[in-house]
Amino acid sequence: MELSPEEYGAYWRGSIRIAAGLLVAFFGLRLTSPLRTHPEVGASALGVVLLALLVVAGTFVATLGLARVVRTAVDAET
Repeated sequence: MELSPEEYGAYWRGSIRIAAGLLVAFFGLRLTSPLRTHPEVGASALGVVLLALLVVAGTFVATLGLARVVRTAVDAET
């Protein structure tokens, strides 16, 4: 499969988005850990809500990156 410089750049942009999405989800897990393990209900609920929002955002960014990689691969093959 021969890649043009634009296609090669699109692969890199897609892989960077995938990595960024995974990092957002990972650091969301780490950063909300003290809130989720807090003994008070309000802090725990806030930690769970923040974790859910960060995981959704990270998954969304990673999915955008995966879509770009797949689209570039399909375009390169045709």
